Amino acid sequence: MISDRTRRLVLCAVIFCDMLAFSLVIPSLPGVVQGFGGAGLALGLVFSGYSLAQFVAAPLLGRLSDRIGRRQLLLLALTGSVLSLGLSALATSLPVLLAARILAGFCGGSISVAMAMLADLSDAKSRTRVMGMGGASVGLAFTIGPALGALAAGWGFAVLCLVGAAIAAATLAAAFFLLPAHPPAATPASETGRALQGPFLRLLAITGLSMLMFVGMEATLGLFVEQRFAWGADRLGWLLALAGLSYVLVQMSLVWRLADRFGEWPVTAGAALVMAGALALVPLTGPLALIVGLVFIGASQGFLTTLTTSLASRMAPAGAVGQHIGANQAISALGRVLGPALAGLLYDAGPLLAYGAMGLFGLAAAAMAISNGASSARQLALRNR
Repeated sequence: MISDRTRRLVLCAVIFCDMLAFSLVIPSLPGVVQGFGGAGLALGLVFSGYSLAQFVAAPLLGRLSDRIGRRQLLLLALTGSVLSLGLSALATSLPVLLAARILAGFCGGSISVAMAMLADLSDAKSRTRVMGMGGASVGLAFTIGPALGALAAGWGFAVLCLVGAAIAAATLAAAFFLLPAHPPAATPASETGRALQGPFLRLLAITGLSMLMFVGMEATLGLFVEQRFAWGADRLGWLLALAGLSYVLVQMSLVWRLADRFGEWPVTAGAALVMAGALALVPLTGPLALIVGLVFIGASQGFLTTLTTSLASRMAPAGAVGQHIGANQAISALGRVLGPALAGLLYDAGPLLAYGAMGLFGLAAAAMAISNGASSARQLALRNR
């Protein structure tokens, strides 16, 4: 009989391989769009189409997984990943490529289902650590995948897509044979009606603001380092890889240790404050301080991603874990859509304004985490009377 620990490891491997199959083709997409006659707008649509579809799909899949079972939906989404990559390999025009990306985004909403499965396979004590394992699997795939895709770009886009489809198919087979069935859990109507009360809405705002800050930094950092230090794409790639590595490493070990010691809400507030300070200092620093700042920004986002997912599962009423995690993933996807455009608009008015505004977003996120922490403490005190 397979233990819960083994199932968690299998599920993390499934998440990693599914995201690796997708991220493998990212470096080749700009060239393919240009080859189809597209320019900046078309490229933006191809990239944002994924996140917009994920924004729609994540809460839907999360809610459905509560009602009809997680395993079935995860297998369906993995099947969709295989099909989307196959369609990308066959694409001969921008509309077909965009359709493939939208299908991939809908299937990418399966992350909410996978995270809900991880929550099912954890207890209250291990929840943050297990969520960190899932988040690290996603982050690792988005760190390794583009690097492998860049190295293998000479194979051609269609071949890369077929390799990704083969990885996704192998992942589907592993999930079919190794992941446990998950019975649906009926959600009482009264519980569903309370699903979006104030504390949870504040948690969603923290999730959205943190992702908006992080992708806003990613979108404008190339402009900043080129203008300030005359650094090109090669150094930019190393900087973003460093931030991504920091993101993954803290999820693998540090997040749950600090959360166990100090509590999830205080650590969430602290991570938001660290990110706010690091972002606000970016336009005021030299090269070495910038590198250190990016390590703190990546690490802070690793903390926030893990903690908000864990908290979303803890705040869910009975039978609505998938719904809550899906809503959290949807807001994260929305942040990825809005962040680059908003940061770029502010950057046109000056780096100090752009990064200062993102720092203020971090302060707002920290304030909401403190408010939710105080509310949780009051509720605990009332229960203990």
